[in-house]
Amino acid sequence: MKRFTSSCNFHRRLFILSVALACAATVGAPVSRADSGAAIQPVAAPVAETGRGTVKGDHCNVRSRPSLHSEVVAQLHKGDSVDVLERKTVTEQKSMDWLRIALPATAKCYVSAKHLADGVASVDNLNVHCGPGSSYREVGKLLKGTKVEVVEKKGEWAQIKPTPECSGWIAAELVEVRTTPITPSASTTQIVTPPVAAPTGPVVSVVNTDPDVLVTYAVKDGYLRSVNEPNAPASFELRTPEVDRLSFRMAYLAASDTNLKKFEGKHVRVVGNQRWRKGDRYPVIAVERIDMVW
Repeated sequence: MKRFTSSCNFHRRLFILSVALACAATVGAPVSRADSGAAIQPVAAPVAETGRGTVKGDHCNVRSRPSLHSEVVAQLHKGDSVDVLERKTVTEQKSMDWLRIALPATAKCYVSAKHLADGVASVDNLNVHCGPGSSYREVGKLLKGTKVEVVEKKGEWAQIKPTPECSGWIAAELVEVRTTPITPSASTTQIVTPPVAAPTGPVVSVVNTDPDVLVTYAVKDGYLRSVNEPNAPASFELRTPEVDRLSFRMAYLAASDTNLKKFEGKHVRVVGNQRWRKGDRYPVIAVERIDMVW
């Protein structure tokens, strides 16, 4: 009888200890917190998201890099709209998803004042920093000839309004994204297009009444070149990167020659309505937006 009673007491103590350990583990588990003043429940999201997004929390930090330890360059609030350019998963102490977005107008951006002439960048690839000094992280670059709005000058640095080339990072769980479909490439040699933002303005739907013309919304990544062919439908084209000195045309680009000329030879991302007529070897993209790829 004593042996039976001892066995019961042992199993009772073992059960109580197990319950205590389980409770301690539950209480001690780390709580996922967004990079904001208010906690937001994480929302599962697809691997790639691009397009327009709406901020879900208050006092949400926009940072220079996808890290909780990087500089805060702006703050967004519930209901603010953002252009989402890229999604990235970063592991520091834990795995965390980030969205690269176009910087809001409230973000403070700085460039070297000596490289500005009457508000125009006088050098190519001019670094845009998130503070008045080269020790601050870059949040974008300016092409030579880019005109900017100067807010104020601080010694050797000029604060400017953010340009479309400037971007920052925000915790993905703080933004609800309306995705933009990416059109598959018509060429087997095309590189998979990284996530990009939809144009800042509303995209106009194209009504196609010609059954011999396929009209789609396209986002393509490649190198911009001029075209010298006399019967070409446009003066510029988008080509694949050179591999073993070989490069292939992906599409012709229809836009103002003046606007496209400054991107010649550069790695760009093109967004627009693509028209592909039956029998033509290449489509023509009516460019709505073009961005440098760094």
